[in-house]
Amino acid sequence: MRDWLYPYYCGAGRGAREKYREVHDRWRKRVFRRPRLIYVALAMPIAVLGFVQHANIWLWSLGLLLSITLGAYMAFIESPPARIENWRTGFEGERRTARALAPLRRRGYVLLHDLPDRRTGQQNHKGNIDHVVISTAGVFLLDSKWLGGEASIDGDTVHVQMRDDDEDSYDLSKLACGMRGCAVRLREDIAQQTDVRWVQSVVVFWNRFEARQVTSENVVFVHGEHLVDWLGEQSPQMTADKVARVASRIEDVRPYEHRAWWNRLPAFVLHGRSEPAASPTGGSVASENSLSRS
Repeated sequence: MRDWLYPYYCGAGRGAREKYREVHDRWRKRVFRRPRLIYVALAMPIAVLGFVQHANIWLWSLGLLLSITLGAYMAFIESPPARIENWRTGFEGERRTARALAPLRRRGYVLLHDLPDRRTGQQNHKGNIDHVVISTAGVFLLDSKWLGGEASIDGDTVHVQMRDDDEDSYDLSKLACGMRGCAVRLREDIAQQTDVRWVQSVVVFWNRFEARQVTSENVVFVHGEHLVDWLGEQSPQMTADKVARVASRIEDVRPYEHRAWWNRLPAFVLHGRSEPAASPTGGSVASENSLSRS
C-alpha cells in the first residue's frame, strides 16, 4: 500500500502539475470566460428537476438534454490543446517513474524528486530535475518522458514516430545534451564534499520504445518497465554510509521549490525529535524526504 501511495506524496511531478493547472486555468478562463457560472447555469435546473414530482415527458426530456449538455461541456473544458496537455502527461510520466522506483527504498536506495536545476554564468539554465536515485551503484539523474508516439534513438537524437500521422513525427535533438549538462552541474555541486566524480544521466520512456534500452554518449535511454532491473544490474561503487551523505548533500545544494504541506512542517512535528530521520542505510538524511523513504 505504501508503494502504491508513494507517487502521490513523494513530490514527483509536482512542478509539472502546478504548471499544468496554471496554464489550463488560464486557457479555460480565456476561452470560456466564466466557466464556473456555466457549470451552475447547467447544473441548477438539473438539480431542481430532480425534486419535481410527477414530472411529465417534457420535463424529463429537458433534464436529459441539460445533463447531456453538461457532460459535453465538462468533457470539452477538460480537453485543452496539446501544448497544455503535454504538461499533464509530463507529471503523469514522473509519477509512473516514482511508482516503479518505490520498492527500491527497502533495498537502501534513496529517491529524490522534482529538484531544481541551477543557473550557470554562461547560460540561463533554470529548470528542474525529475528524479535523482542514489544507491551503492552511484548517482543517477533521471528524466521521465511520456511522449505521444514511438521513440527510437539515433546517436544523440530521439525520434518520435507518430502512429496516425507521419507529418506529426518529430526529433528531440537537444535532450541528450541537456541531460549531460544537468548531470555535470549536479556533479560539480556535490563533488568537493562527497568525492562523487560521476553522475549518470538516464532518460526514462513510458511511451512505446521497442529497443527497451540504448546507451548513447554518457546517456542511457531505458523504458520505465525495465528501469528497476537496469538499476539493479549496476555494479556497487560506494558504501551505504556514503549513500546517505551524498543524498543529504544533494538536498542541501538543491532545496525543493515544490513541496507538500507536510514537508514544510518542522522535523520535530514529523518525527517527534529535532534530528533528521535516519535513512535505511544507517546514515542521516535531510528531513524533507524522510516521508518519501519511509
